[in-house]
Amino acid sequence: MKLMHWCFDDDPRGPLDEWNWVEITMTFENGSKRWSILYTPDRLKNSLSRMNIDPPGLFIKHMIIVRSYDESDIERTLRFLESENELLNASKPLN
Repeated sequence: MKLMHWCFDDDPRGPLDEWNWVEITMTFENGSKRWSILYTPDRLKNSLSRMNIDPPGLFIKHMIIVRSYDESDIERTLRFLESENELLNASKPLN
């Protein structure tokens, strides 16, 4: 299934101590839509550094870690995952 385009569902801008992820929606050539969570290393570190986090770890199958929320970084990462046939594993169907 070929990725046609993607868009941010959340505003990727935020303060340096921001800890939450950003969600994206992807649209494929057959019209289906899927979504993923994007984390940068800094935001992931901020999240896991919070004192009140319980449990103190996480596993999210549809999480993609990108070095930045720059659109070209995300595009290149998504296209790489697509070329490796991993994009569907890194996303969930949008209901």
